[in-house]
Amino acid sequence: MILLSPDAVIAPWLSEKNPKVLWVFGESLPHVISDYVEHHHTELILLSPGLPKARWPESLPEAALIAEPVSDESALERLGTLRNLLIADLLCFVRETVRPEQLYGLGFKHGTNCQHRLGNLLSFHYTLATYNNTRVWNNPKFWANPQNWDKYWW
Repeated sequence: MILLSPDAVIAPWLSEKNPKVLWVFGESLPHVISDYVEHHHTELILLSPGLPKARWPESLPEAALIAEPVSDESALERLGTLRNLLIADLLCFVRETVRPEQLYGLGFKHGTNCQHRLGNLLSFHYTLATYNNTRVWNNPKFWANPQNWDKYWW
């Protein structure tokens, strides 16, 4: 079984999402990101993994990459914070010591297993557009008072 590098996972994700603004959380920039930004009109903001939320930029990106492997609770909390900001697409890499259920609980989907100099990593991604699919039963046909559909919120 051939394991991909994280760059081999990031490149198609960037091509598919084609973000105008991209946040990257990490101490350094992955090579694939710098190559992508050089050839596309993308505003890149590199943020330190330990930077408090109060010091993050106010304008939200279209996509965010957590370049440093997620390995502890504080990194999982940061993922939850990013997800709660309603950033459209998130991609992260997780060490095998982190239980996948913790990311599933945040709405992330398992991607590809990767080989990194730090060992094996699991990629996880979150896409706001597909996070909460419309259910067949959730429409006016099954509503107690169909005339009130989308009018009132309790």
